[in-house]
Amino acid sequence: MEGEVAQKNTRGSWSLLRPFQMISISLLSLLVPLSFLFLSRLSLSSVPVTVSRVSSFLHQADVGVLYTILSLIIVSTLVNNLSGKPECSLLHSHLYICWIVLFLVQACVAFGIEGIMSTTTPTNPDENLFLASQERWVLVRVMFFLGLHEVMMMWFRVVVKPVVDDTVFGVYGEEERWSERAVVAVTFGLMWWWRLRDEVESLVVVAEVKCKLLASLDGFDFLNWWMYYICVVIGMVKIFKGVSYFVNMFILTIKRSRKGCESCVVVDVDHV
Repeated sequence: MEGEVAQKNTRGSWSLLRPFQMISISLLSLLVPLSFLFLSRLSLSSVPVTVSRVSSFLHQADVGVLYTILSLIIVSTLVNNLSGKPECSLLHSHLYICWIVLFLVQACVAFGIEGIMSTTTPTNPDENLFLASQERWVLVRVMFFLGLHEVMMMWFRVVVKPVVDDTVFGVYGEEERWSERAVVAVTFGLMWWWRLRDEVESLVVVAEVKCKLLASLDGFDFLNWWMYYICVVIGMVKIFKGVSYFVNMFILTIKRSRKGCESCVVVDVDHV
């Protein structure tokens, strides 16, 4: 009896903390799209004539750390989608690693965005970048959107949720809730509509324009191009899995209807 009362009190206290947990999850999950936004704006700083080099707002080590963490998350997401296995829970038993990763990404994004905002250098792409962005296939953008959302969900499951649950509830043992997925998806959609859909294309467009102009590419241009198209591949895998799921459901429905018709025929024959 006392155990049931304690469980009820625990659930009641958790229900009071649930809104704070949802807000924290939605904000911290946005670090991934914000990182892509920061890197897309940083890529414009290497475009000659139109944008001057930005070198005072973030150290090269910070950018390298951000690229490293994002690359690991992207590759993990791709492997998880191709294998179909649940994501690795190794970090869940070592929450201090999640805390360190979360702190590093938040610090890199905060310093980077603040540095970009504090500069007076215009970040509007020139006509070549605008035309190259408009020429991109709509389906590629859709696949990148889905892939980036999947990368954000991996970040939410592996890093954000364990840290937030441990901080708010004092323990990480809850299963993923549909409400949490919905909040993360809505915040990502708003972020995409507000900024990402117009600016994230520079990650790959800058490198393609440089190739057309026979300009030299640096390592960051290649990394931007690589991360963009890995996200496109992840989106392609998600589309293929979705189509396969609906096709299988359609085939199963047809088989069940046929079996139902055959059973009806057999019953009628027996009666005759």
